[in-house]
Amino acid sequence: MELIFAGVAIASLAYFVIILLYNGITSFLWFWPVFVLVNFAMFFMVRFLRRRKRQKKEVWIAPFVAVFTTYGLGLATLLLLIAIIFAGGHSVERKNLDYVIVLGTDLDDNRISRSLRRRLDRALAYAEENPGTTFVLSGGRGDYDKSTQATVMYYYMIQHGVPAQNLMMEFYSHSTLEKIGFSMKMIEEDRTEKLEELDRPESPAQDRRLIIAAEDRPLSVGILTSEFNMYRAVHMAEKFGAQDICPMATRSDELMLVHLLVREAVAIFKDRLMGNI
Repeated sequence: MELIFAGVAIASLAYFVIILLYNGITSFLWFWPVFVLVNFAMFFMVRFLRRRKRQKKEVWIAPFVAVFTTYGLGLATLLLLIAIIFAGGHSVERKNLDYVIVLGTDLDDNRISRSLRRRLDRALAYAEENPGTTFVLSGGRGDYDKSTQATVMYYYMIQHGVPAQNLMMEFYSHSTLEKIGFSMKMIEEDRTEKLEELDRPESPAQDRRLIIAAEDRPLSVGILTSEFNMYRAVHMAEKFGAQDICPMATRSDELMLVHLLVREAVAIFKDRLMGNI
């Protein structure tokens, strides 16, 4: 048993080093050194118990049972949440959505990161096939960034030919909850403005963006994010009143996937406790 804990600790330490070399400092990176220490502690606890058993000395077992039970329940909960993330990380192909919320993510030295580029390229492909869809680019400024995620995304989309009238920027948010909440508020405000524009005599009634605002139906909203983030993003959108949601998942960075899954599992656990999803 102690060899399992030692193996997990060594593997976690190696993965921590790989993340640093591959991606540099990233959010939730502290988890891996802590996990290494926890597993080494478990390793020494098992060795201690085995040695005391060989020496035929009594040990107060209750604290050890509590520690091992907590570790097992925590690991089981983590694995269950990761399974839920995988189950919710799917995409639905659907044409002519009214809006698509593109969730921003960390920038790489104030430039588009690999993960964000995958999301934007998916948005560009959708914009080319669905010119009537409006994109809400959501993401504020990170701790070490000069620009907001939304601004960087906006200029990327503009440079690749998406008309400015098809783009909206939400650049105040920092968390997934804020990105979804602020974006949904912008969508509702945009629909209200379009309804008011339709009431004007000179309104270009043939504009699809105005027509959809007048239709008596829920707006269709796409959520474009990485597959690991999709479960939480969709449930948050439902919490903010979205009724017709289309998940649009992009592939996650394979080398970072384990880290992203663990981080997202903890976020789901926290948001569930706080009633955000």
